[in-house]
Amino acid sequence: MERKTKQREIILEIIKNCYTHPTMKELVELINAKYPSIGQATVYRTVNKLVEDNKVIKIECSDGIHYDYNREHFHFYCLKCKRIEDVSLNKDLIDKLLSSSKLDDVKRINLVYEGICKSCKGK
Repeated sequence: MERKTKQREIILEIIKNCYTHPTMKELVELINAKYPSIGQATVYRTVNKLVEDNKVIKIECSDGIHYDYNREHFHFYCLKCKRIEDVSLNKDLIDKLLSSSKLDDVKRINLVYEGICKSCKGK
């Protein structure tokens, strides 16, 4: 049975409303700015449990691991400015790819495009 604590709800809500794809360190800072009584160990433990429960996803990039609320989208990571942007793909296309493969019971898809964003390319 999943334990729903006030701290878990707070941490999930902050991740859900944060579109910057924060690292764990940035998450701790965001949470401590509003809720200084929530300790770093609690944040780490809770975020890892949220990832395990598929409520939050890890985005592995060359500069480390970032976190995002689990919505149906993918990511683009700029190798120059290190910014992560959300990317939407046609859900029918993803479903078709999955159904045509020999994969069974897929729990999560984590697709990260890497390259140089338009802002950095223009500089």
